[in-house]
Amino acid sequence: MSYYRTTNATYGSFYNEKKPSPSSSYKPYNQNYKNYETEKIQKKEEIKVQKKGEISLKNFIVNSLTGLQNLGNTCYINTCLQNLIHCNAFIEKFLLILESNKISAPISNSFYNLLAQITDNSQFEQKDFINPNNFINIFYEIHNNFERYQEHDTQEFCRYLLQDLNSELNEIKIPSSYKKELPKKNKNKKESFNIYLEDCYSKEKSIITDLFIGYFSFEYYCECGYKEYSFSQFLDLPIQMDINIQGYDLYQMLRNNFYKKSYVDMGENCSFCKRTSKKNEIMKIAKLPKILIISLQRINPKNGMKNEAFVKFYEGLDLKEIIDTEIQNGINTRYDLFAISNHIGNINTGHYYSHIKINNNWYCFEDSKVYKIGTQIDMNTKEVYTLFYKVSN
Repeated sequence: MSYYRTTNATYGSFYNEKKPSPSSSYKPYNQNYKNYETEKIQKKEEIKVQKKGEISLKNFIVNSLTGLQNLGNTCYINTCLQNLIHCNAFIEKFLLILESNKISAPISNSFYNLLAQITDNSQFEQKDFINPNNFINIFYEIHNNFERYQEHDTQEFCRYLLQDLNSELNEIKIPSSYKKELPKKNKNKKESFNIYLEDCYSKEKSIITDLFIGYFSFEYYCECGYKEYSFSQFLDLPIQMDINIQGYDLYQMLRNNFYKKSYVDMGENCSFCKRTSKKNEIMKIAKLPKILIISLQRINPKNGMKNEAFVKFYEGLDLKEIIDTEIQNGINTRYDLFAISNHIGNINTGHYYSHIKINNNWYCFEDSKVYKIGTQIDMNTKEVYTLFYKVSN
């Protein structure tokens, strides 16, 4: 016997009211950047200039080795922008929409203009870096909780940016009303999830929901044997880190975060036996996104301290162990790593930079500086913060 209900309480759901979160109290880093003993990339040698029309703008952008100038503690913005700029599937669809439609959308248009700057630089100017001032100023004007010249969290910025793009590019002009709870019927989990998806798609449909949004499934078991389901969206997959552990493996953390039982208080008594509100919960992945962002929760919410333990991660990732096979079975669960956000320092003083894979080579994007690393990078570091994976072909 079972029924399900939808929820908007899960981390990352677009249905949540977008309330400004308090800005982080970062201070400028002391410029002691990680130094890679590799030669600096000269763009004229790496990218051959071709006449306009011989190669798509998308290829100029995602293969670009153009840096972004730091305008005063904007490394958190530059790091996220570089990771998204080098996301092939996203840029291809974004260009297709913006070049075929004239829309009144400040974030989308300013991001498009930033891509145009990169394209012009790749084709003609061949400068080491460009100034992203116009995009950053528009973002600051819309989100005044991001204080100018103050350091903030790069993944927080990424969520805001993707949510902005989702709102501006949403194809559903008149969303249906949100159903907090659907009729209680004895349905199987897959059927219940499909109804939940239809409810979501009646409100939001954009390149962000198509590429970046994944879905959680929750099972709740009462002591009487009654079972309930609920589902929720995620924009990035949050991985909790125990402050007491000295070393971490990404696969092990995924297993620890999902497919394990926990005892929760639902706040209301069982719908069947009416006796208790405490139930066993199992959290799984109901549907994986095409672009998977894994965010390591390095900041301890209890004491505000950063966990600086080493984390072992992988260039190839198979998530078959955490997928809910009752909903998705026989699907492709293999992913390829293409970008990484790294953080140096502690909660009060730090610096962000990216590692990005372009044409089988890894590059370090550190604001205006771009360095070639080679075909391999260190996959066990204490600086890795956010991992960007794309579904494997």
